[in-house]
Amino acid sequence: QVFFLSSRVHPGETPSSFVFNGFLDFILREEDPRAQMLRRMFVFKLIPMLNPDGVVRGHYRTDSRGVNLNRQYLNPDAELHPAVYGAKAVLLYHHVHSRVVPGSPDWRTYVSPLGTSSLSTKSSNHSICSNAPSPEPALSELEKANNLRNSPSSWRASTYFSPSQEPRLSTAPAAEPGNKDQPVWILPSSHAAEHCEEEARRPLSAPLPETILPQDSGLAYYVDLHGHASKRGCFMYGNSFPDENDQVENMLFPKLISLNSPHFDFTGCNFSEKNMYAKDKRDGQSKEGSGRVAVYKALGIIHR
Repeated sequence: QVFFLSSRVHPGETPSSFVFNGFLDFILREEDPRAQMLRRMFVFKLIPMLNPDGVVRGHYRTDSRGVNLNRQYLNPDAELHPAVYGAKAVLLYHHVHSRVVPGSPDWRTYVSPLGTSSLSTKSSNHSICSNAPSPEPALSELEKANNLRNSPSSWRASTYFSPSQEPRLSTAPAAEPGNKDQPVWILPSSHAAEHCEEEARRPLSAPLPETILPQDSGLAYYVDLHGHASKRGCFMYGNSFPDENDQVENMLFPKLISLNSPHFDFTGCNFSEKNMYAKDKRDGQSKEGSGRVAVYKALGIIHR
């Protein structure tokens, strides 16, 4: 499953970059057993700066066109909001293609979260010079399953998708019969047409993705880092779930953070429905277009 972390969609919120850099420093530590275990549990997708144009120009909340990109996630435009469009395309892709399939091995069978006996004190890709060739380590069931799933022969034409709720997201032409090695594209239809005039003369068609339950999504966590102008300390804004169990699961992640960090203020977190649809006083735009709400509406995942 994928852990997705993005930052700096509001260019003036510099604390998000400090938090991002701290996370990057931690997750890349070679000998930290916590970082080792997390790297084995998840694939990390990191975007350090969603609004580089706004940062370069010294803007506080908008891009170079004066647009608040964190209100465009519901229906981003590939040309007007390319960073948000690309980020959401990655989220949609891994929601489907990295999903948890029935019978897949659990990471807990690969490394115990309660101990570090199976964690090496060196990085798995740390090479040691030696005259004698070292034997290849045996692959775990988890690694075998991932290798099998990622092999080109396992790609099927049915994995191409174009969600109906994403009218601007489309795919490349469907694979020809007998050719199963064609890679997956996530491009606007106009770009796909540029690659092949012959295919452009006929409409692009792709099967809709099957319904994927939140617990089976390939996206485990979606975190977008921000900074606040008046609130102090670290906190999270989450969504409101009608189901009580989902809401408890939603609030558990920041609660665990507060137990592990004295800098995190759990009482400063907000999980209200009002905070999902509140409108900005400046421009009247609703928070429904923010990353955390739009991703929840598109994928239904809990941890975002």
